[in-house]
Amino acid sequence: MEERNERGETLQEFLDQYDENRYRRGSNTVDMILFTELNGKLKVLLVKRKDHPFIHDWAMPGGFVNFDEDLDTAVKRELEEETNLSDSTYFRQLYTFGNADRDPRTRVITTVYLSMTSSENIKRTSAGDDAMDTGWFTVQKVTSSTDGHQRNSILMLDDEAKDIHICYEIIDRAKDNYVQTRSKLLESSNAKLAADHIKAINMAIDVVRNRAASTGIMFNLLPKECTLRHIQKVYEAIVNHPVDTANFRRDIKKMLVPTGKTTLVNGRRVSTYTFNPLLPFIKETL
Repeated sequence: MEERNERGETLQEFLDQYDENRYRRGSNTVDMILFTELNGKLKVLLVKRKDHPFIHDWAMPGGFVNFDEDLDTAVKRELEEETNLSDSTYFRQLYTFGNADRDPRTRVITTVYLSMTSSENIKRTSAGDDAMDTGWFTVQKVTSSTDGHQRNSILMLDDEAKDIHICYEIIDRAKDNYVQTRSKLLESSNAKLAADHIKAINMAIDVVRNRAASTGIMFNLLPKECTLRHIQKVYEAIVNHPVDTANFRRDIKKMLVPTGKTTLVNGRRVSTYTFNPLLPFIKETL
């Protein structure tokens, strides 16, 4: 027997009289923070907007979600349109940003995805319909002070080829069970980010740094088979400082499987490794 609500309605009867215009509806978008590593530097893809709102500001690539489209499907579509990448990249939901006044057009709620890929997978980047340019920006975050409750940092985004420098002062403060982030564009900048995108990029950097070695998330920035030196270069690009080689190799080998192959580096044969795919499952059962 079909279940009925307290008014005696079946599901179909309920849907037949449901007024979808009872509540004002906002728009939904997906945005992506796509990281890669190139020449020892952590890079993020940004697009330059060519129309209002936030005209000429740099932004995360993304777009509106079609009414009948799943969020994951939408971000895959946007990712492929902007970078020609589809299944060759890692992605996961990072956070939902929904301040009522974040977009002057209408109420826009965006789900931000963290994406990562090896630079060898980047075939092309292209500006979408609402963008006039794209750029791979070197991203660095340097903490200037912290007291356990508040952390002050400088977050820099640089496209060296185009002489674009974007620099923000970031204040992350612990508030009960969440972190409140405030930001200020510094005068040394010659461009800025759109809307609240600085908060998303700031959060993404923290997530990648905190999980780089412990979960193996950084291996999404590497080719499937790589050398210990390449792994260390990527890790140093993420944390933005050099590490002790001997200690790093001792710890990272616990996450690796030897391929039994070698590659030529600076005239000498060097062993290659691959990330142990069982590691995330093993760690979950510990």
